[in-house]
Amino acid sequence: MELVIRRARPSDKRGVREAVKTIWNGGDRVPALFDVWVTGRTGPFFVAEVGGRVVGMGKLTKITPREAWLEGGRVAPRYRRRGIATALIAHRIAFARDRGFAVIRFSTASDNTPIHKAARRFGFRRAAHLWRHEAPALAGAVPRKATRVDAEAVRQALGSFIQIRPSWEWRDLTIADVRSATERGRVFVAGDPLGAAAIVGSARDPRGSLPIVAIGGRGAVLRELLLSLRALAARRRLRTVSFYVSDRAERVAAERSGFRPPWSEESKGAKWLTNVTKPTLTVFRPAPDRDTGAAALICPGGGYWNLAWDLEGEEVAAWLN
Repeated sequence: MELVIRRARPSDKRGVREAVKTIWNGGDRVPALFDVWVTGRTGPFFVAEVGGRVVGMGKLTKITPREAWLEGGRVAPRYRRRGIATALIAHRIAFARDRGFAVIRFSTASDNTPIHKAARRFGFRRAAHLWRHEAPALAGAVPRKATRVDAEAVRQALGSFIQIRPSWEWRDLTIADVRSATERGRVFVAGDPLGAAAIVGSARDPRGSLPIVAIGGRGAVLRELLLSLRALAARRRLRTVSFYVSDRAERVAAERSGFRPPWSEESKGAKWLTNVTKPTLTVFRPAPDRDTGAAALICPGGGYWNLAWDLEGEEVAAWLN
């Protein structure tokens, strides 16, 4: 098999769409980003070809002059297990090193074992383990905004990374980030002395959530801040607050403040079931006087990754009955 890796061209759009058409049940994000990525403004977008057919792809995104991010790595299902994903990773790493990037990162699901193994072969190490949590907006007292004099204490309270909204990318958090966000009124704090801090993202979240792009603190002070951020979401007429916890202490504080993983049955809204490897069939019978003997099979969307159990399952069954 002769594999060619090159920069994507506008004429590759159809081939890219064809290669990923069955990934994520046809909902892969790469086709929607193709027109932006192919320009190369945020970094090169590469495709892998076999016999003139696009069989894989991968993006190298410039985060800062020293930080690069790997994303959009895909291989068409029928061409997997042939080393194409590994070749695309190696190509992007070499490209980044040749251009002087000091750090290369990427994010992936915690159960994506093949990528974890490939990462170790290339010398990657785990920088963080992140769990998305969210909570519904709640009436109450809003948090205090940080001022310029708080900058150093805020930086000490926050973690190592800041999320780049609205994507799954993170970069090193700097004191310049803290000062810039403070000037824009996007840093909120709790405690006296200051013991917890959060930076609210500037991008509008399409899900109606208040996005927290950096957070830090411990114990009761962090819980106080998280509860007041729920109040801030209510003040802004948003539905939820969302952020990624990075360690057990943050996770405990989050859950004691009413935050849950959005796919858990305890979270408000849809019940999300993940990593479904043993499918089940649940019967919802109508009342005896409405039972005609007819049946319908309902398959909630999401496949293996996450099933919208109530919104696309239980509620549909109730309506049909």
